Amino acid sequence: DAATEARYQAEIARALNNVPGITRAYWLTRATLVVERTATDKIIWPFICGELERYPSLRTVRVQLNPRPGTDEPVRWRQCRTM
Repeated sequence: DAATEARYQAEIARALNNVPGITRAYWLTRATLVVERTATDKIIWPFICGELERYPSLRTVRVQLNPRPGTDEPVRWRQCRTM
């Protein structure tokens, strides 16, 4: 149900906000998790997927990885799992 999903999303954001190299994680929509970061995606991606994998209904959400400050990296969209 919607209340459970919202609680899961809050738990994921809270956990990711404590990961070194992630400055902010928040839900843009019900299906898009935005991650502001200072670390490379190679470093933080296992932590992101580790959290999402804990919640079967959220394993396939889209993750928006914003560029690190001071870089010319593009915004990247990834998924831990597909349908």
